[in-house]
Amino acid sequence: MKKALQPILILLFFSIPFSVYSQNISIDAYVDRNKISMNEILKLTIEIKSDEQIEAEPEIPQLTGFQIIGQSSSSSTSIEIINNKMSRSVTQSFIYSLRPLKVGQFTIPPIFTKYNNKTYRTKSINISVVESQDSFGNQQQNQPRPKNTNGVKIFLQAQPNKTEVYVGEPLTVRFTLYSNKGLVGLNAEKMPEFSGFVKEETFQTKNITHTLEVIDGIRYYAYRISDYTLFPTYASNFTLDKMELLCAYEVPAKSFFDFGTTKRVYIQSNQPIIRVKPLPLQNQPQDFSGAVGNFDVKADLSATHVTTGESVTLTLAISGSGNIRTFDTPKLPNIHNLDSFPPEESEELFPPYNINGKKVVKYILIPEEPGSYTFPSIPFTFFDPQNEKYRTVQSKPLYLTVEKGKETSAGLSYIRPQGIDIQGSDIHFIIRQARISDFLLILFSFWYWMIVIVGLLSIVTAIIYKKERKKLLQDRAYYRSKISNKQLQKDIMAVHTAHKANNAELFCVNAENALKNYIANRCNISAGASKIQDILSELHKRKVADDLIPRIQAFLHKTDTARFGGVTFSSEELDDLSHELDEIITQLSRTKFRRKK
Repeated sequence: MKKALQPILILLFFSIPFSVYSQNISIDAYVDRNKISMNEILKLTIEIKSDEQIEAEPEIPQLTGFQIIGQSSSSSTSIEIINNKMSRSVTQSFIYSLRPLKVGQFTIPPIFTKYNNKTYRTKSINISVVESQDSFGNQQQNQPRPKNTNGVKIFLQAQPNKTEVYVGEPLTVRFTLYSNKGLVGLNAEKMPEFSGFVKEETFQTKNITHTLEVIDGIRYYAYRISDYTLFPTYASNFTLDKMELLCAYEVPAKSFFDFGTTKRVYIQSNQPIIRVKPLPLQNQPQDFSGAVGNFDVKADLSATHVTTGESVTLTLAISGSGNIRTFDTPKLPNIHNLDSFPPEESEELFPPYNINGKKVVKYILIPEEPGSYTFPSIPFTFFDPQNEKYRTVQSKPLYLTVEKGKETSAGLSYIRPQGIDIQGSDIHFIIRQARISDFLLILFSFWYWMIVIVGLLSIVTAIIYKKERKKLLQDRAYYRSKISNKQLQKDIMAVHTAHKANNAELFCVNAENALKNYIANRCNISAGASKIQDILSELHKRKVADDLIPRIQAFLHKTDTARFGGVTFSSEELDDLSHELDEIITQLSRTKFRRKK
């Protein structure tokens, strides 16, 4: 009988309202370390503990020396029955990722929350920010140091194929992100500029895809981020610019009641040193064109037999590997009785690095006199970095036979390209008499004035179009403002599609992108690299209604929490969010985004 009553008694314990217990509420704040360097991220955790589930969030004061770059939240519940007494504890955790802005001693002030007209505060926390630590000398620049957080090792590596080159000699740099745990998000915070180099970005990732690599006995997920081909412009020792990324990965649940969360980490690449050597001046030929690499040259004529007045094309092809885009083409030797036009140049580069390929130069030549013409070998000089010396290659000589063409009645030959025929041997249809009355009749013609009016309107329209296009090209803010509505319509369609499909996760992603893109276009700021605090700060600087900024902050916080905090929304909540987005966009469209004086 007693055994039969035990399940019933347990159910009765759980059915007792928890509100009968006193509401013991406490709030604590802590960090994962008290001393960090400039290239590290500080994790600030605020925990609100209570006897029951309450609606309370921490209010973060203004932080000096730090920037909030990410946030997430989670909730866990524990129940204990000791001596027939049941106790329940609900813990809400709010995690913030803080990026240090400068070196120094800083204090995170007390953080508070309000519930039932009572205020609960945490203690202040002292943080020391130091310069980027380098315990391996120059190894920090040349080799990345994995960042180890909660067992997750992650680092961004810049991998040049050469560390010592000559001026003009191309080198390639690949940026690869390594992590021993799969990533769920990537965001570019800063891309390298490569001062002192002509750069070509030959690859940029569009999707989070990976391969598997083993480094020092550890298997990593390798994410190929970007590839660059660099052409140094002068001799010096260069420290390559670093790339900065914000990565997100999932932290698994610690208990049955913990649904897990998403953690963000700020990553900087290593900075390899590239030594660029000057080209040797000794034995440098006078006709050196600036080509660095290994090349060959070939010449060809479109025809070997022509008549005077016909054109012939001399094609010069320079193929090989090196700085194909930047060197000068060789000059064509001057040949008597041959007219030439400015050459046409084209380039054909082969992936993946646009180093191999060829440059094609076409010269249009027109012979004036009959006879036999010889095109001498055309030399091309380049610097071979492997052998560290100048080399000259030459094309084979070409021969052209020109016969006498047709003559006019005046005894002169017409110079004309191929494919154009002269109709007749002289000028025909010359009007010898003109009557003024014929011209006066045109002035009274309807079509004459119609053509004049249409021509004037076309000129005015062209002037207006030119000014508008010039303004769009020169004024980036004006251009982004013009396209903001078109971009907004596209983003809102994506939001409504996710809403109809009742896809809460996709809805939050599209809704956040729509709002951020619209604000970024109207304010002329970057949408991809903007955080919530950056957007709110920019809105404060402009003439935006004071009651609108908190609504935008609350909306972005909800979508960000749903994306990275694991929170889901019901259909009714999605309807409310969609209605709130429409009202925010409507109010923003009526606002003139001008900076306050």
